Amino acid sequence: MSGIYASGIAGLRAADVRASVRAQNIVNWQSQDYRPLTVQQTTGASGEPVVKISKAQLSGDFPFVDLASEIVDLQMAKRAYQASAKVIRTADEMSKTLLDAFA
Repeated sequence: MSGIYASGIAGLRAADVRASVRAQNIVNWQSQDYRPLTVQQTTGASGEPVVKISKAQLSGDFPFVDLASEIVDLQMAKRAYQASAKVIRTADEMSKTLLDAFA
């Protein structure tokens, strides 16, 4: 059961990082000195999410932040956060059901 909790918490943390980076890019989208950050999320050897943050390669003219893409990915991070929270809630409910069965 603890593996399920660890998975859910790792998902929460990954979604939090993605949302934070996207929010930072959105806030600074009109700053000419700001270089946007990119987030790459992959899966580790044991299935946990791995998040890497790097500076974006600049292309095109100012503004360097594509506001629409940032907002879309922010929404995707929000849904990922909600899904990870649901995993934790479901694991908690399963634990309670199991304990009730033995009580």
